[in-house]
Amino acid sequence: MEKALSKVKTLFKTGFFHIFGSSVINKIIAFMSSVVLVRILSKAEYGTFTYAWNIYSIVLIFNGMGIESGVLQLSSERSGDVGYANRASNFGTRFGLKFNLLLVVVLLGIGMFAPLKIDGGRRILCALSLLPVFQLLFNMTSSYLRSQKRNQEYAKLQVINTVLVFVISAVSAYVFREIGMVLGYYVAYISTVLVGFLAYHVRLIRKDIQGIGEDTKPLLKIAAITMVNNGLSQLMYLLDVFVLGIVDPQETILASYKVATMIPAALAFIPLSLITYLYPYFAEHKDDGKWCLTHYKQILVGLGSFNLLISVTLLVLAPFIIRILYGDQYLDAVPVFRILAANYFFSGTFRIFSGNLLVTQRKLKFNLFVAIISSLTNVVCDYFFIQWWGSIGAALATVMVVFVSSVMSTTYLIYTFRQKARAQNIGA
Repeated sequence: MEKALSKVKTLFKTGFFHIFGSSVINKIIAFMSSVVLVRILSKAEYGTFTYAWNIYSIVLIFNGMGIESGVLQLSSERSGDVGYANRASNFGTRFGLKFNLLLVVVLLGIGMFAPLKIDGGRRILCALSLLPVFQLLFNMTSSYLRSQKRNQEYAKLQVINTVLVFVISAVSAYVFREIGMVLGYYVAYISTVLVGFLAYHVRLIRKDIQGIGEDTKPLLKIAAITMVNNGLSQLMYLLDVFVLGIVDPQETILASYKVATMIPAALAFIPLSLITYLYPYFAEHKDDGKWCLTHYKQILVGLGSFNLLISVTLLVLAPFIIRILYGDQYLDAVPVFRILAANYFFSGTFRIFSGNLLVTQRKLKFNLFVAIISSLTNVVCDYFFIQWWGSIGAALATVMVVFVSSVMSTTYLIYTFRQKARAQNIGA
């Protein structure tokens, strides 16, 4: 009992409960937001926004060339060195803002000139075109707080962002329909960046400090490879809607598929909350194979048991959940919902957690290899499955890719930990 209480106190002091609690609050609010917005907008309007937001998200795969990941990794490895974190954040923010100007041009070009299947998505894409600038500033602020283990402030910032997205989006969507949802994102990101600057004193751009010298190349290398890895992983989910929009460009079909993905996708906050808290610690102990392996096994058992219970519950209660939350008009989403609920067990237990921990071990090339294999598998499966089975095929393609990437990432992560543990034993 004393050991258990000691561990709980340690978790509280180091901010675990703040991160996990804020993640729970954020997902509840985001979930409420999705339910409210689905009720406010017509099925066609919601489908149009889904189509445009999906294209926007594909472009945002390249957000800042992944610079916040590079800054987080190097700053976490030098835990406690505030001066280095300031220099890295200064360099990363300047670099990321310059890179994101290209994304602004790309979004405007797509919105104005690309042959989109759903024409209503054009004005939404144009309205979203400046948002990457503010998203980068928010991400850099969050990465700075995480690298310094300022978990309580990080958690509060995430909650502020989510609340503002919900409130402003709901009100403006009621008045301005789907274009009003865009306004909610702008207000939320600009406001939270200001909170980070004024309340938490996170100065991302400074004139009084130097660069990071010889660490510039390693930082950019980590950023670029992580961007590709994360981007290819995100593309797995984005490609489903994109291909559906090409094969069967109906707003109502896209809306139903989006509704089916909401809860399984939202549940990713569970492994993501854990990795958000644990990432700096695993990065700090990246050469201690025994420590990493012991803690990873403990986490895997607990997380897997919890996720299995969640997946089974969603499978059984799927029709009731869809009817109560989204209405009878979305009952056609039940089969896809059940497939993605089962998929969450593999994604939430193995894929998300193992993939992120491989970054702490600097196994970026292997992550890139997994991402390439997963993306190729996703493209092939989406191409055939969607033509054969429509939206159900899109969900089955996701399951296939998640299973393959989970096996590869988890197997290699355990191998890496064991290799480092053996090296420690030999050295001892």
